Amino acid sequence: MSEEKQCHAYSVCRTITDCFFKKSNVRFIILLTSALFFLCPVFNVYSVDLALPADKYWPSSTCRDCHVKIIEQHMQSRHSRSFVNQVFQAQYFKEVVPLIDTETSIVKDAEGCIACHSPVTYNTGKKLIVSNKEVLYDSSGVTCDFCHTIKDYKGEKPGGGNYISQPSKQKLGPFKSEASWHHIYSELHTKSEFCAICHNMVNQHGVEIKSTFTEWKNSPYAEEKIQCQDCHMNARGFLIEDEPVYESGKSSYSVLGFSPYREKLYTHRFPGAHTKEQIVGAITLSMELSRSEASVGDDVKIKVIIDNSRTGHKMPTGSADLRFMYLELKAKGENRSHFIPAMPGRGLSGYDVTGSGISDAEILGREIADGMRIYRSIYVNKESRQTLASYDAVRIVFDNRIDACEIRAEEFNFVITEYIKDSVTIEARLFYMPYPAAFARNLELPEPEAFEISSAKKQLIIK
Repeated sequence: MSEEKQCHAYSVCRTITDCFFKKSNVRFIILLTSALFFLCPVFNVYSVDLALPADKYWPSSTCRDCHVKIIEQHMQSRHSRSFVNQVFQAQYFKEVVPLIDTETSIVKDAEGCIACHSPVTYNTGKKLIVSNKEVLYDSSGVTCDFCHTIKDYKGEKPGGGNYISQPSKQKLGPFKSEASWHHIYSELHTKSEFCAICHNMVNQHGVEIKSTFTEWKNSPYAEEKIQCQDCHMNARGFLIEDEPVYESGKSSYSVLGFSPYREKLYTHRFPGAHTKEQIVGAITLSMELSRSEASVGDDVKIKVIIDNSRTGHKMPTGSADLRFMYLELKAKGENRSHFIPAMPGRGLSGYDVTGSGISDAEILGREIADGMRIYRSIYVNKESRQTLASYDAVRIVFDNRIDACEIRAEEFNFVITEYIKDSVTIEARLFYMPYPAAFARNLELPEPEAFEISSAKKQLIIK
C-alpha cells in the first residue's frame, strides 16, 4: 500500500474510532458505511486523485472538493486571472508579440511574461507563445497546484520567474503539522522570497522594472520579519496594531479525512494594487496650517503629511512604469474653489509636478490637471524618451514614490487674494491611478478609475 493511502486510511480509522468512543452512533454509521464503500477491500482511497497523473499539473478545479473556501478565494484573486486580465493581454499580444520576429533580444522578456502569468504553460514546455490558443484555459493564470509544487528558486536570489517546480502528488504548504496525506511543510511558502520569484523582475537591459521585493527588503518591515504573506494573505489585508489578523478554521473539508482546526489560515484573495479596498486607506494624510485665521495679502503655509507606515513597500509599487499617485490641494469656499498648485522641488525636468514632465501632455493627457504633486517612476528607452513599455526601458531617470514606512511632508503656499472673501476649507486628496488614460486608449483598454486613497481637511477663517 502506498504511503499516501496508508496515511489517509489511518486518518479515516482514527475519525471512526473517535466517533465510536464518543457514542455518536448516527455519525458512526454514516462514516462506517462511507469507509466500507471507499476503503474496502484494499483501502482504495481518493480514487479521483489517484487517477490524476503525478507528472502533470492538476487544474485548480481538482482542489475544490476539499478546499472549497480556499478555491472560492483564489478564483476572486488576480492570481487566477493573471493571464486573461485585459492589461496583460493587451500589452503582451499587441506590443510584445509583434516584436518577437524582428527583435530577438525581446524573446527572454517575453518568456518571462509567460513564466509568471501562465507558469504551467511555461513549465510544461511552451516558454514562448504567440497566441491565446496555445494556452489551456484550465492551466492559465497562477494555479493552486503550481504554487504548491514550487520547492525553491534558481540562483542566489528570487526574481524573474526563476522558480523550481515539479509536478507531484505531494503539495508544499505552510503548515508544519502534516495532517493531510499529500501535504509537506515548506518554509519558503511562509517567506517573502516566495513572492519575490515573480514580483521582482529585471529586463533585457538590466533594469529592475519590478522591485516590490527589493523595496520590502530595504524596509523596516523586513527588519521586523513581517513577510508579504502577513499582509496580503491575512483577513484584513493590512496589519492591525502592528499585527496580522488571520482567518481560522479548517483548511479542508472531507467526509473521510481528518483536518484539524487551525488558528491561522492564510487567505487566498491576495488583495493588492488592483483591489480598491486595499488601496483606499493604504496611506493616511494629515494637514498643518501656519495660521488658523488670515486676511487679504497673507501667505498661508500649508503642510500636507503623507504617511506610508501601513505599507511594506513603495507606493505605488509593482508596474511602476504605469502606476502613479497625485496629490490635489484646494481651498473650498461657499461659492467657489481655489486650486493650490505644487511647487517643483524633487523633480528632474519637472517630473514631480503634473504637466511639467517632458512627455506629460502625451502620457497624462487632459484627464490629470496640471500643477499637482505626482508620485511616479520615469522609465526611458534608448532614445531617452519616457516609455510605458517596461521591456523597452534602458534606465529609470526619476523615482519619487513614497518609501515603505516613510512619512513625507509636502509644503504649499496659499496667498489670500481679494477674491477670497469667505472662510474656506483647505482640502487635500491623494489619488491612485493604475495606468494613464493615454495608455488605455493606445491599447483599447477601459478608462482607468482614479481611487481616492485618503484625504485631510482644515478650516481657514478669512477676516
